[in-house]
Amino acid sequence: MKLVTGGQMREMEQIAVNELGIPSILLMENAAAHLADHCLRYLQSIENPKNNQNSSVLIAAGPGNNGGDGLALARLLHTKGVNVKAILTGDMSYAKGDAAEYLSIVKKLGIQIEQFNKKNILLLDDIPDIKTVIETADLTVDALLGTGLDRGVEGKIKELIEAINCYAKYVISADMPSGVHSDTGRVMGCAVRADETVTFGFPKIGLYAFPGAEYAGRIHIEDIMIPARLIDIIDAKAEILTVDEAQKMLPARGNCQHPGSRVMRHPIKLRTNKGTFGKIAVFAGSDEMPGAAALTCGAAYKTGGGLVCACVLPHVADVIHHWQRETVTRILPEKNGMYSKKCVEMAKEEIHSSDVIIIGPGIGRSPDVTEFVHELIVISQEIPKPPPLVIDADALFALSEDVNIFKQLKAPCIITPHPGEMSRLTGWPIPEILDDIINTAVSFAGTFNVVTLLKDAHTVIASPDGRYFLNTTGNNALSKAGTGDVLTGMIAGYIAQGKDVFSAGVLGAHFHGKAGEAASEKKTLYGVMAGDLLEGVWLSL
Repeated sequence: MKLVTGGQMREMEQIAVNELGIPSILLMENAAAHLADHCLRYLQSIENPKNNQNSSVLIAAGPGNNGGDGLALARLLHTKGVNVKAILTGDMSYAKGDAAEYLSIVKKLGIQIEQFNKKNILLLDDIPDIKTVIETADLTVDALLGTGLDRGVEGKIKELIEAINCYAKYVISADMPSGVHSDTGRVMGCAVRADETVTFGFPKIGLYAFPGAEYAGRIHIEDIMIPARLIDIIDAKAEILTVDEAQKMLPARGNCQHPGSRVMRHPIKLRTNKGTFGKIAVFAGSDEMPGAAALTCGAAYKTGGGLVCACVLPHVADVIHHWQRETVTRILPEKNGMYSKKCVEMAKEEIHSSDVIIIGPGIGRSPDVTEFVHELIVISQEIPKPPPLVIDADALFALSEDVNIFKQLKAPCIITPHPGEMSRLTGWPIPEILDDIINTAVSFAGTFNVVTLLKDAHTVIASPDGRYFLNTTGNNALSKAGTGDVLTGMIAGYIAQGKDVFSAGVLGAHFHGKAGEAASEKKTLYGVMAGDLLEGVWLSL
């Protein structure tokens, strides 16, 4: 599903109004109607202590179109018999167009209004006990700033947002939580913490990118009758993967059905063998972290890979043999419990005969490991069509000394850093990366021509061509050691079955998150361990 920036949404609205002749006031009315439905649903729900008995709604409205949505909502709720009050954050004599029309209607209806003064400064002292005004409302609707915010929130607007966050019983935001940048999810000084956000037309990027996603609450995407085909006119680069889209993206495998379902879930391949579904070479693990290799290999198999060959050290092989009967091992010599350059020449045949190569989980850090990683990459590029690379964890640490090696790759490559690893690759502080995780991933992918999967609560998967997905599956059960090794194996499993590295990254992140959700249903958020995800992978399909 496509995501849009605030500017792209406005562009589509202008096309709808100016070229297709759809009245702008109709779009505002449609938005307000959806807002009203969600407000009434809450007021009539068990979540509202009064359960719609003499419930009251406070609407905080700005002077722009977002405020116009709020004023149109005030009219609709008033006609339904709801006790409505509005706080207008601006000199509404400057309101224009549709917002001005609805302001006039609201005044004629006699709806109670508290307003900014003419200098555009909210005098909270002029509103009798702002705490009581907010606290006594059963529902507060945030229609303050919308998608047009391009500077920090400050002054009395900031005070009002903080008061809403402190005293409101329940908050529904119109289009965007006020204070969240619609394009990046960045919090612009402060932002409304909504329980629900009703967004109009197409979903906005900032609702799904952290930290904005923490402020959005439950997201509802509502159609306001802007033709869907307009999304093809703008250059929308961002997407999220829905459940149906993920199922359709899965590589063809077989007659797999969900337990209890007669519906065919996946496309079918009938005449197959293990070679049909690809060979994965895995360089992972060390004496101190042998389990990383076992997790990675297991995940590659669980996602459908045909043959996994672990090119590993003796102690790592022992762990794999104990845990997994399916993984083939090629034993390589260890040096101080880790890989060294000598390992590469001994594994050359496996490197050149594989459909995808994994490098990095649990291999440790040392000058010998760094030399090994560089040599392995060089050797892998020698054949006319080198296999795709999945590079993770300690291999990223080794490559952070000279990231320009990515520019020399002939093979497709995906990297899977967490913010700390991304900081080493870029030299940027972790707080800056977390504050703008989308542009961090997109910039690195474009500069170094590698698909960049930057892990976060909502992971970003960025393609070198500027496209990116935000992954919305998963939960904090994934915040455990070893879960990243599982993700790496899953991505390689999809590549082995013919998916390109970008699609494999998108699928891997999606089903990795779903595996975490499935595992936590059985073992709780506290009890899930990385190995439990391997069972969760199957349950998530």
